[in-house]
This record gives sequence, structure tokens and C-alpha cells, in this order.
Amino acid sequence: MKMTIFSKLLLTILTTAFVVILFMMFFMNWSFRTGFADYQYRNDLQRANQLVERLEEVWQEQGNWNSLRLDRRNWSLLLAEIGEGRFARRADRNNDEHRGRGRQDTNQPPPPNQSLAGRLRLLAQNGEVIIGVPMLRPEDKATSLEISLNQQTIGWLQVIQRPLINDQIAETFRRQQAHNAYLIALFAVGLSVLMALLAARQFVRPVKRLMQGAKTLSAGHYSTQIPVSSSDELGDLARVFNQLAESLQRNQEQRAQWIADISHELRTPLAVLRSEIEAIQDGIRSPTPERIRSLHAEVLSLGKLVDDLHQLSMSDAGDVDNTDLEILDLNEIIQDLIQSNNSRLASKGLSLEPQVSAQALNIQADYKSLRQVFTNLLENSYRYTDVPGRVVIRSQQKGNKAIVLVQDSAPGVPDEALPRLFDRLFRVDKSRSRALGGSGLGLSICKNIVEGLGGQIYAQHSPLGGLAVYVEFPLAERTA
Repeated sequence: MKMTIFSKLLLTILTTAFVVILFMMFFMNWSFRTGFADYQYRNDLQRANQLVERLEEVWQEQGNWNSLRLDRRNWSLLLAEIGEGRFARRADRNNDEHRGRGRQDTNQPPPPNQSLAGRLRLLAQNGEVIIGVPMLRPEDKATSLEISLNQQTIGWLQVIQRPLINDQIAETFRRQQAHNAYLIALFAVGLSVLMALLAARQFVRPVKRLMQGAKTLSAGHYSTQIPVSSSDELGDLARVFNQLAESLQRNQEQRAQWIADISHELRTPLAVLRSEIEAIQDGIRSPTPERIRSLHAEVLSLGKLVDDLHQLSMSDAGDVDNTDLEILDLNEIIQDLIQSNNSRLASKGLSLEPQVSAQALNIQADYKSLRQVFTNLLENSYRYTDVPGRVVIRSQQKGNKAIVLVQDSAPGVPDEALPRLFDRLFRVDKSRSRALGGSGLGLSICKNIVEGLGGQIYAQHSPLGGLAVYVEFPLAERTA
């Protein structure tokens, strides 16, 4: 049989409560019995000490114990002074009966009387029993109080400890207290059951909500949200679940938008190719060299888009071979790019201004991927910067990071477009971008490559009037 969390939690709480209550009942009963007996015995010793003081006075007056040995009434009078006078005659009768039986069996001393009078033994200095039972039983526990005069021992007063609880009044009191304790324990058990039910239900409720939410989420309903009703671990789990649902919802929306954008991007050049080819087939247009070049340009544009999509998919999958990583100097790569792109940008009317750091900026990267990042950034400036214009590429070290800045002159980017520049297929001006041959994937590819190499990339407004793209990489550790 499968046990639910509710059943396990309830059983654990109830078992713990029962064990605690049983231990508490046992401890309370033991503590009461021993504590009550200890209280009685301390009270007996206190009164016995009062009797010791009177016995010292008797010895000081008479110089011996004869008055107590010969006349038991004197003993009774002393006991009366400590509140035991009414028990004295009973104790004497018990002792006399014991002495009579002692002639037959002296090895069986009687049990001590429950009263203090029946548990007192007056011994002479030499240990002779003057008053009290002649001998102690093996299980008897007695405390001997010294009787002294002028710092000389003249006798001993022994107090025999009574059993834990053996008289009727004390036993009745103990039973009453035990009855009350049982009632308290019964109430505690009922309260424990109630609290266990409430606690288990309160604990399991958010777990059930999470389970139901997970089922809903697995069915594809990513808008599912779970109410967060606590700040404990279950509340944290609910918040993480909500974040997961939001992330899945966002990914689903991005996936749908991605498919729609890809379809649109592929549809446009295909539609142009289809219309041109059908027009040639129908004889509406003749296959002139100009039209063939136009068709070829559309094929190249389509091929460029497919290549970018393939490159993006590879960077999404983290397709960077760690075996190709090596220590590279960013400045050398930037210098190579400046030499290979300077004449191309100049032919369009753009001036390329290098501001390369004199200090080597060594990072661990893949040469091919790193070169593609800065090629894409320069290509972006080439396509979208108005002429005449400027393109500045700068490298510097800041702390333990190598920073490369690629910025250009007007036109700039609207504020609302800055956060979306690295989104796939995003274009600030779609018609202008498509006319210039951009696929809208270049910056997305740069972002994937840079982050795959442990760096980060972001864009800001350029003081030159255009766009400024910052690329940061952690510096490689220098080896001796």
C-alpha cells in the first residue's frame, strides 16, 4: 500500500507525540514518588534534629539514658514535643511485641512503622539499643544523627527511611495526582492529533498545488502560476516553479515568433525567385543578363540566410571545440581585420580609425570564431552607417578583462531598440536592412559566440551618433 506524504507526516507527528507523552507520564510518576518520599524524609530529619537537641538536654541533666530506658513515658513526652506523641504508645507496643516474638525468631525484625516514632532508634555510645527496634532489616536505610555534649559523643539517634509511598493518605494523594496526569495526557493526545492533522494538511497543501501545477505544465499550459503563501522552502519552490513556467511561456512565444520570422525571411527571396522564373517561363520577361544577375543575387541572399541560420544553430548548441581554444592576442586579430577591411570601408566613404592598446590582451579563444565576431561587427557598421562616416575600433584592458569597442557614426538606434539588437531576425528598419542585404542574425551569432567563450557583449549609444558595441573577455592567466 502506497503511503502519501500526508499519511507519513501525520504518523510521524503522532508517534513522536505519543512517545513524548508516555515518557513524560513515566518521568512525572517517578519524580513524584521519589520527590514526595524525599520531602517526607527531609521533614523527618528536621524533626529528628529537634529531638537530638532535647536528648542532649536530658543527658546534661541526668548524665545517662536511664530515665528513658526505665520509663518509656519520658520518651513519649519527648516525641510529643516534636508532634509524635500520639504515635509513641503504638510504637512501644510494636517494639514490645517484637521483643516477645524475638525470643522465637530474632532474625525477622518487623518492618518500620510509618510514623516517625516507629522509625526512630536511640543508641548508646557503644551501640546498645536503648529505644527502638533491636535490629535493622537488610533493605532498611537509616541516617544516624550524632548526639554530643561538650564535643563528646554520648549517643546516636537513627532515623529509618520509610518506603517511597506506603501510607494511605500519601497513596491517595499519589493516585489523585496520577489521575490528573492521565487526564492531562489524554487531553495532550487529543490536542496532538488535532494539531498533527492541521500541520500535515497545511504542509501537504502546497505540495498538492505544485503537483497539480506540474501536471498542467506538462500538458503545455505554460501560463500556469502557483500562489506563493509562505516564505519557507516550499514558498521558494513555488516561486522557482512560477519562474520556470514564465521561462517556458517566454520560450514558447519566442519559438513561435522565431518560426514565423524564419518563414517570412525565406518566403521573401523565394517569392521573388518564383515570380521572376515564372515570368520568364510565360514569356513575359526575357532571360537577359541583368535579370539573371538579379536572380543570382536573390539566390546568394537566400544562401547567406541559410548559412547564418546554420551558424546560429551551431552556436546555440555550443559548438565550440575546446581543443581549438588557444591563447590569442586580441590586438593582433584586430590589426588583421583593420588591414583586410580598411580599403573596403574607404571605398564606401567610411574611415576606419584604430585605437589599439599597446599592451597585449591575451585571451583563451577559438581564432575562427573570434574573427567572425569582429567581422560581423565591422560588416554591421559597413552596411548601416551613412556616408561619409566614421568607424572606430578600440581595445583596452580594464581590471582582469579585455574590452573591444566597435562604434560608428549616424544613424543611431532608438532607445527602445537597444535591448533587442541581439534578438534573432530583429531589424531596426526592416525594409532598409533587407535592401542592404542583412539577415538580422549577425549580432545574435556574435552574442552566442562571445558568451560561449566566457565573455559578454552589449550595445549603447555611440558619442559619434551611431551604435557602440562593447565586447568583453576575461584575460587568460599568464604562464611562466
